Parts: sequence; C-alpha cells; structure tokens
Amino acid sequence: MTDTVTGTAVDSAAESALDPVGRRERKKRQTRQDLMAAAARLFAERGFDETTTEDIAEAADVSQRTFFRHFPSKEAVLYGDHEALEAAFRTAILARPAAELPVAAVAAAMRTLTESYAADPERTFLQARLAATYPSVSAYSRAVVQRGMERAIIAALARRMGVDPVADPRPEVMAGAAMSALRVALRQWVAGGGETDLLGLAAVAFTSVCDPAR
Repeated sequence: MTDTVTGTAVDSAAESALDPVGRRERKKRQTRQDLMAAAARLFAERGFDETTTEDIAEAADVSQRTFFRHFPSKEAVLYGDHEALEAAFRTAILARPAAELPVAAVAAAMRTLTESYAADPERTFLQARLAATYPSVSAYSRAVVQRGMERAIIAALARRMGVDPVADPRPEVMAGAAMSALRVALRQWVAGGGETDLLGLAAVAFTSVCDPAR
C-alpha cells in the first residue's frame, strides 16, 4: 500500500530541492515588483502627493492591506530596491583587491552602483525628480536611502581596513564623500534631462575630492 502521507512529504521535499526559492516567496517577490511598477507609473502620471496607497494597490490588483504588508509608505515603495542596492555596493567594495587603497575601492564600487541606476533610467530619474519636488520624498531619501547606503559603505570599509568605525573616522568620511558625490551626479543628471553620462558624472564628482593622486 502506498503511504500517501509519506509520498506527499517526499514530493514536497523534491519540489523544494528543485525550487529552492519556493512558490510562496516568488509570489511575494512578484507582488512587490507589481506594487513598485504600479507606484512608479502613477507617480509619473499624477504626482506623488496626488497618488494614494489605495490607488497603488488597486493598480497592482491587490488590497491596500497587502500593500502595507510589503511597504510601510509611498516613499518606501518608490525606493523599494534600495536594500538590494546597498547590498550590491557593500559586496562590490569587499570584492575589490585587498591591496587597493580604500578610496580607490569605493570609487570602483561606485561604478557598480551607478550602473544599477543607469540600467533603469526611468525609475532613477523619477526618484530624483520627485525628491527634488516633494519634501517628504527628499526627507525619506536622505534619512533612509542615503543613510542606509552610507552605513553599508562604512561597514564594508571598516572591515577592509580592519578598524573600528567609531574610533577611526576614515570610513565614515569616505562614505559621506561618496554619497555627496552621488547626490551631485544625480542632480546634474536630472538637470540634463537624463541624457548625460551618470557613471562619468559620479566618477568625476567623487575623484574631485577623494582622488589620492590630487
């Protein structure tokens, strides 16, 4: 006699091995992406303050309750990818050659970050434009997104350098310079209508103050 319970357990285990992410996790990720896409479209069409969380949920064909399970606010859904960018930037710094100067490592890693921004110019331009227009977006960008990026840089540099970032100011100073350079580059890029070279602007901005050869 076939043990249906055991068979089900075996089938589930086999499915999990073939699909390590899992159906439920994929669905969650898809819902998150749908909400981000719907929010971006509505923000671009109507404006940030003019769009409600209910509007976004309806456009993504989910409930407002589902929206808040994924994002705590409209600002959060606008910058829904910032944690992934933080992780990519931190990984890029740590992956640089051990003998490379910390400043050079950050400069090289910034290319990874700006490539991510440049790969989705519509979203990047929208984020920058809304931050320049709406105080709540600007405040969120500085307090959550940019500060989170700075913390990621500080942690990566402190690990590379083998220092305590509280006692040694260098990681925080370099992180602050990197984020200032990125803000300047994004501002210039938006002023140019998104037609200029974002990667080049960020590199020039950062090396203008942190190039050890200068």
